[in-house]
Amino acid sequence: MRFCKFCGAPLVQADRPASPEPLGRSPEYSKGATRQGIQAAVEEAARQAASLSPKPAPVAPQPVPPARPREPAPDDKRSASTGPYAPFQSPGAQSFGRIVIIAGDGQEGPSYPIAGDQIDLGRNEGSVVLPEDRYMSPRHARLVRKDGGWYVRDLGSTNGVFVRLKAAHELVDGDLLLLGVEVLRFEVIMDAELGLGPAVQHGTLVFGSPALPRPARLVQRTVEGVARDVYHLHRLETVLGRESGDIVFTDDPYMSRRHAAVRKDAASGKFTLVDLDSSNGTFIAVRGDCPVRDGDSIRVGQHLFRIELSQA
Repeated sequence: MRFCKFCGAPLVQADRPASPEPLGRSPEYSKGATRQGIQAAVEEAARQAASLSPKPAPVAPQPVPPARPREPAPDDKRSASTGPYAPFQSPGAQSFGRIVIIAGDGQEGPSYPIAGDQIDLGRNEGSVVLPEDRYMSPRHARLVRKDGGWYVRDLGSTNGVFVRLKAAHELVDGDLLLLGVEVLRFEVIMDAELGLGPAVQHGTLVFGSPALPRPARLVQRTVEGVARDVYHLHRLETVLGRESGDIVFTDDPYMSRRHAAVRKDAASGKFTLVDLDSSNGTFIAVRGDCPVRDGDSIRVGQHLFRIELSQA
């Protein structure tokens, strides 16, 4: 190279002697045309500039003011005002007792106060919210106080609200029964079906099992939303159970050996449902406002609740 890449000074060439004074530059400038010389010149210029510049006067440290809270952004305001779900409880609301979740082993679980004139239960809305229960509707049931008593009401839920029987219950067409994990629908046979006679095909009577009177039937409802088995009630008493009875469900671990019975009154032709001292109880779906008392049990979704009302 003929010139220095840092300062541009001409360099001594190997094929000719170096000029005594390259390009009219001073010997001092040419002498410093190396990497070490350039670095020394830069350091000397920095020292001279530091000695000529006035030193700043010392400034006393000022106290740091307390940080003001940050004004939340619009999204922050919305999240702060919404937050996790917390049921509203009026500080002056009178407490009438509590509602207790009963676990599968019969032990008590969480409890919720019954305050005010009503308490709603649901998966997403209400005073008692159980988001993990997928069989519970968003706002499923309501306990309401009226006329000095308490009633449970179904709020148009998908799976209904069931109350445990303490006495015989007269069945009406369309009632839903819950025994163990079995859901049965009670249906009264229509007059058109009662009038069926022997079937004839191509002028020949159809051979089959003898026909029995069938004034009513129980239709088993499954989680698929369709009917599976149909049980006709032709006896004065039809016993349902896990091992013994006229209708047995051997695969239901929550059903007692002799769980419940459907009885028919010979005079009136009406059917009643009774519990046969089963371990887990017999339930019936409520229609309208069903009265509940202290110690009653209700089934909402997959949860069993016991209602405990104060004596006052």
